[in-house]
Amino acid sequence: MQLALQLTRAAMSIGDQPQRQLETPKDLGEALAQQFALIDRNIEAVARMANAQNQRLERELKRQKIWNYALTTGLVIAITVALLRA
Repeated sequence: MQLALQLTRAAMSIGDQPQRQLETPKDLGEALAQQFALIDRNIEAVARMANAQNQRLERELKRQKIWNYALTTGLVIAITVALLRA
């Protein structure tokens, strides 16, 4: 849920940035070069956001794994105590 909120905020803040007005290209090659440069920048931005999300997800998975081990240990201890008292 938190990741979704962060991605939504990031997407909304990207829209707030003023769009640069590019010069009108004089020929088709120049226009294509500008478009490809814009596409490359956008792909790099998406890749950075995906990498950041993956790093956060990996940290959360590590925390969850530790939490699961702690809960399993507690359950085993509780079952052992219950069996010893019976």
